[in-house]
This record gives sequence, C-alpha cells and structure tokens, in this order.
Amino acid sequence: MSYPAKTLHRQVLRWDPYLEPNEDDMEFRLTYAGRLLSATNDKRVAERSLHVHDIRKELHKQMQVLWREHPVLNPRRSSMGIIGGNWQEFNREDFLFRPMVTEQNGLICKLEILLLRHGNPGNVIFDIDNRIKTLFDALRMPKGPAELGQNTTRGVQKPAKDENPFYVLLEDDKLITHVAVTSDMLLEPVPGIPPDESVRVVMDVTVRPYNTHQGNGMFT
Repeated sequence: MSYPAKTLHRQVLRWDPYLEPNEDDMEFRLTYAGRLLSATNDKRVAERSLHVHDIRKELHKQMQVLWREHPVLNPRRSSMGIIGGNWQEFNREDFLFRPMVTEQNGLICKLEILLLRHGNPGNVIFDIDNRIKTLFDALRMPKGPAELGQNTTRGVQKPAKDENPFYVLLEDDKLITHVAVTSDMLLEPVPGIPPDESVRVVMDVTVRPYNTHQGNGMFT
C-alpha cells in the first residue's frame, strides 16, 4: 500500500486576474486558533451565529491594534498627517461597526489563507469551502440580529467596553475578489479544543483600491 507523501494542498476559490502584486498595496496578517465550524444549513444555524461572532470578536482585537498602530489608518502615526476620521461606520443592534473595505471607499481585498486542521495525510481538504465561508462571515459585519445571536440561548450579543467601534475587515464578503487556501495537517492542537475540532489559521490580507479616488488615495 502506498501513502501520499504530501499533506499540503492549495485551492484557489476566487480568482482575480487583475490583482497583480503592487509594492504600494497594504498588507497585513490576521490569525485565529480555535474551533471553526462548517457553514451548513441545519438546525444549528442559530447557534452558529454565536460561533461566528466569537471569531469576529477575536479578529476585532487584531484589527483594533492595526487601526491604532498603522499610519494609513491612524494619522497620528503618520508624518504626512493623512486621513483623519473619514471612515464609514454602520449601526447594527447597538454596535458601531467600522469596516476597512467598503463599497463606498472603493477598496477590495485579496486573501491568502493557511488552514491547519486535523486530518490524515491526503484527507486534510475535507469540507474546506464550508469552513472558509464561516471565516468570511466573521471577517464582515453581521447583516442583522439573526447574525448576532437572535433566537439563541445567549440572545442578541451586545458590544463590550472595548468594542466601540467594532472593527471588521469588510462591509460585505463580496469585496473579497481573490481567495487562495492552502490546507495542511495541524500538528499542535489548540489547548482546550478537541483535536478533531482544532484549527490554526493565518490570513495574509492585501487591500487596494478598485477605483482610485480622493477617499482611498492613501492606499496607492
């Protein structure tokens, strides 16, 4: 019996032929370690909204640091004194969401995702698409109370003290124009999470204007 030598597998889920590398692109990484449930339509869909929002909260903490430290996002960090509070914000169920990439500001993003998960060599690609959909949902704003825990045991979620504004990457996941996923075996399970439910994710994010105008010129 022969066994596959490679555990690593790469899939391109969305392809943007015009998204060529540019030295002026804004690039950063977001990470996640924990459970990553599939985006399946079953009786757990309401409880799944809580799972998605828990991931969203973890990503908010990283985006919050990025907004505080990056000179493009925080003019006080820039010697050029650029921008300063012209970012679109959205009210949702007592939250004030501030996405980086919106339809109005004309930005798009590319994702290169490394997904480490439980599985034997050759079988680590199982159900990748549905897990990535869960990540997409956590990267964007919720669309209403149903995506913030309505009709669940915990009820509609409310912002914590450090979640005003609540930072997310996207207004809508349709603004992700290119996605590639590399999956591989997880060799170090996440503490406190059953090994077969553990994932470690690294997302390389590239942000750039689709249509350049005065509001997004700092990204060029």
